[in-house]
Amino acid sequence: MKLTNKTTTVSAMALAAAAYSLPADPVETALDEIFGQVEESVPGKFGINYRIRYEETNDVGGVSQRIRYAYTTPGFSGFSASIEGETLDSIDDGFNGLDQAGEGTDLNQLWGQYKNADFGSLKVGRQIYVLDDQRFIGHVGWRQNIQTFDAATVSYTGVENLQANAFYLGQVNRVNDTHIDLDSFGFNVSYTFDSAFKLTAFYYDIDDSDLALWDTETIGARATGSFSVEDFKFKYAFSIADQDATLGEDGSYYAGDLSSSFSGVTLGGGFEILEQGFRTPLATVHKFSGFADAFAGQSITGNGAGLEDIYVYAGYKLPVGNGVNLKAIYHWFEPETGGGDFGQEIDLVAAYKINKYMSLLAKYADYDADTGSAVVDREVFTFELNFIY
Repeated sequence: MKLTNKTTTVSAMALAAAAYSLPADPVETALDEIFGQVEESVPGKFGINYRIRYEETNDVGGVSQRIRYAYTTPGFSGFSASIEGETLDSIDDGFNGLDQAGEGTDLNQLWGQYKNADFGSLKVGRQIYVLDDQRFIGHVGWRQNIQTFDAATVSYTGVENLQANAFYLGQVNRVNDTHIDLDSFGFNVSYTFDSAFKLTAFYYDIDDSDLALWDTETIGARATGSFSVEDFKFKYAFSIADQDATLGEDGSYYAGDLSSSFSGVTLGGGFEILEQGFRTPLATVHKFSGFADAFAGQSITGNGAGLEDIYVYAGYKLPVGNGVNLKAIYHWFEPETGGGDFGQEIDLVAAYKINKYMSLLAKYADYDADTGSAVVDREVFTFELNFIY
């Protein structure tokens, strides 16, 4: 592993559109705050989630719209169930290729659940499932066709300050409308000592006989928390993981982020290192290594020279109307092995909540590849309207 003298990333997605699922970890870095929390199912209520989006990549753009419609039953002795459909189509036959692959109507979620205040929860069926910062298990909520799993998931909360998660994944339903059989399981256990220190340990065995490149065993740990120095409040997150792969290189993972807020301004920075061969095929990849998705393929397959991503960011809530949330992130990319430079990227996000049902989002990414890089320049602009009820 080589580390430069800059400082690297857990990049940022942008107020990821809500879906019906578990809320995000409440103790996260300032970057995670711009992703928004995933909406939780409301018992006994029909839910509507509509998004219309214009997306342009390298001056080629188009409009798509997606609607999710769900019903969750009232709870009965701790039992409940939910069904959710999704319809995605384009308005001008020119939207993002990943989204276009999922065009049409599909069953997005269908699950049954048991919840008990003294135990936790058990959920079985097609579901959205996320863990920690979604670096390993995520829902790819940025894409119009969200990622779901055919799975059994357990969360145990019977001991104060302890949360133990376990899962079995039988299939992943990806954003490009492919359905891939899995035989995967994992454990994720967290203990919150206080607001300054939460420690998580995890083990994920991702197995698929059809895609041996995905077959990996990953063990790691993550620490998050917040603390104050004088009048400054800091948030941090640090992760480390080691991975054994069936095919290709074994690898390790390192990430860190530190931020502080004062007078309405948030400043921070961090790093993310994926050694050559390290891969996260079930992650919310778009959240990491820049919004332009220049390195998404490498993150999924582990091919290439690995990646060092060093970033800094700034955020401010502009006092206009209900407040416009602004964020800017700047990345420096380098290969983890060998020499050279992968280039830089700037990401800009603006989000405005019109009311409790409607919000606007604009996002811009400009990746400037270094001469000799295998990745080409990429410029992406997105503007969308979200309606959630």
